[in-house]
Amino acid sequence: MNKRDMIDMALRNLWKRRLRTALTVLGVVIGTASIVVMVSIGIGMNKGFASQLENWGSLQVIDVYPSGGMEYDKETDSMKQTKKQDELNAKAVENFRQMEHVQAVSPVLEDYLYLTAGKYMADASFIGIEPGAMTALGYQVEDGRALSEEDSKAIVIGGGVEFYNPKLSWEMRNASEPPQVDVLNEKLGVTWDWSYGTRDADKTIKPVKVDAVGKMSADGNNGWTVIMPIRELEKIQKEKQAWEQKQNGGSSNGNRQKSKEYQRVMVKVDEMEHVQQVQQKIKDMGFRATSLTDELEAMKETTRMLRLVLGAIGAISMVVAAISITNTMVMAIYERTKEIGIMKVIGASLKDIKGLFLTEAAFIGFSGGIIGIIVSYGASFLVNFVAQRQGSTMQSAIPIWLALGGIAFSTAVGVIAGYLPAKRAMKLSALMAIKTE
Repeated sequence: MNKRDMIDMALRNLWKRRLRTALTVLGVVIGTASIVVMVSIGIGMNKGFASQLENWGSLQVIDVYPSGGMEYDKETDSMKQTKKQDELNAKAVENFRQMEHVQAVSPVLEDYLYLTAGKYMADASFIGIEPGAMTALGYQVEDGRALSEEDSKAIVIGGGVEFYNPKLSWEMRNASEPPQVDVLNEKLGVTWDWSYGTRDADKTIKPVKVDAVGKMSADGNNGWTVIMPIRELEKIQKEKQAWEQKQNGGSSNGNRQKSKEYQRVMVKVDEMEHVQQVQQKIKDMGFRATSLTDELEAMKETTRMLRLVLGAIGAISMVVAAISITNTMVMAIYERTKEIGIMKVIGASLKDIKGLFLTEAAFIGFSGGIIGIIVSYGASFLVNFVAQRQGSTMQSAIPIWLALGGIAFSTAVGVIAGYLPAKRAMKLSALMAIKTE
């Protein structure tokens, strides 16, 4: 019996008992849909976590800090002292650039300064980076453009930075709406004089003129920050330190800048799956390294048990469906005993008889899997719709591999469930089977 004849006969046998076949397929549909939907919720939760963390920054960026501090050790579940090796300086930055899978590297300077716009001012956290690496490091611009290699006096402002009139009291500022400043078309300056614009302002401090070339979203971790070229921020810090030195009678606290050791270095990895690998290499060099993937892994760990429970619930439905397939195939053998005997008498091999019943069982699993995946997509859409209406972060996501895996799994369950009935059909005596009415 060739493959085509076997498939044709299997389909005709299933169609003869279409009600029973439909009910058995329904069991597979429920089992497949249960597993896929339950697993998709777990996948959706992980995607939701990743989406939330992306508002804080890029998941492919590693923050590197000078060595000599304390860090968490997963193996011992405790804090341990990091070993002191190289300084986090230009040499270390160049070593990071030479690492495999590293796409971009930038030292980072941070300071709390003030923006000036005419009679208004705004306080913000200033971050100095290599301007050409801004986009690669995950800083997304909503209006205007990002910094480029040619920029020196350019800045990009977070949408949450608010200006105010320094001549007004705190009570008046809080009671009135903040002034609307078109930063992309306004002449701006940077100063460290917190009393700028008032009678107490230090006339010796001249704001450094800058041009805003872009704005970031007010949402997320960078809504209240200002990004500027690191070399320009270094100049401002030197001027600030010189001013502080005069104010303090000649003393200065700029030891870190004198040693040319950076406060932080950002390392962009080409793919998220390589982040932990690169991060561990940096730690092995003696530096402290953290990334948002650490937070993501912790979130995934907390939901792992929930995902196992959801998968187990779906698996129970599939076990019931497998029992239903086995029952259907056993009943088919009892009803077709004489037919099996005739097939053996006219020359059908045991392999053909076994293949026929396994093909019927496979078709039940396959068709149930196809319909189950369709139902799963509908259920997934419904879950996402209800979650969105209620403002919940829960969501369902069915990637293509899960859909194909669901169909393959249901087909395999059908074949496995039909194996014992097929073996039983093979063992039937041809003479006894023909005598059976």
